[in-house]
Order: sequence, then structure tokens, then C-alpha cells
Amino acid sequence: MAFTSQKQYTIALFLLLALGIPQMMSRKLHETSMRERHEQWMAEYGKVYKDAAEKEKRFLIFKHNVEFIESFNAAANKPYKLGVNHLADLTVEEFKASRNGLKRPYELSTTPFKYENVTAIPAAIDWRTKGAVTSIKDQGQCDKI
Repeated sequence: MAFTSQKQYTIALFLLLALGIPQMMSRKLHETSMRERHEQWMAEYGKVYKDAAEKEKRFLIFKHNVEFIESFNAAANKPYKLGVNHLADLTVEEFKASRNGLKRPYELSTTPFKYENVTAIPAAIDWRTKGAVTSIKDQGQCDKI
């Protein structure tokens, strides 16, 4: 009787190993290919991190974002697809912080208003005739002031 239970135990252990090893190897292959993908992405976008800890942190964020992008695109019921770009190593919070808020590249003037004593003010001014208004231009990304 003990021999039979030992035999069943051995068979069960063999089955667990047979099923688990390919999954572990698949995860390791996925991890390796994701690391290679991260290295290629870093080269493409010129990303350099200050140390190995920062690089590992950014890799994990990159991996999470790529997995999200791939799962989103696999749904295929959207009229658009997501893609990996130069922001792929940022968390949602970091992205929001980098895109929200006013950026002031210069100090505001503290001099007093220089036209405070003007008395002869016209009722209207056509700025087009004075060359002050130009045609519409593509401003690109406006936060680069």
C-alpha cells in the first residue's frame, strides 16, 4: 500500500514539474525578450539612467506599460491602437506631472505699468493694418515656451 501511494506521489510530482517547467521557461523567455526590447527602446530614444537601480525601476515600469499596450490592442474593438513611444518608462503619475501645470521660463517684470499716464487713446485699433497680427501657424507642442 505504501508503495502505491509513493508511486502516485512520484507521478503527481512528475506531472507538476512537466506542466510547471514550460511555464517557468516561457516566463523567463518573455522576461529576456522584454529586457532586450527595453534595451532597444533605450537605444532608439537615447535613454540613459543614473544607475542600475534606476534602470531596473524604469524597466519594470516599461514592462508594465508594454503589457498594458499589448492587452489593450489585443481587444481589437477600438478604432485606434496604442503604441510604445518615448514616454513608455513613465508611470501615469509621472506623465501627468510632466504635462500639467504652468511652466514659467522667466521672471515676471516688477517694473510699474509704463503707459499709466497716457491720455490720447483711440476708440479702436485695427492691428492687422499695423502688422501686429500674422496668419495662423502650427505651434506644435505649446508647453515648450
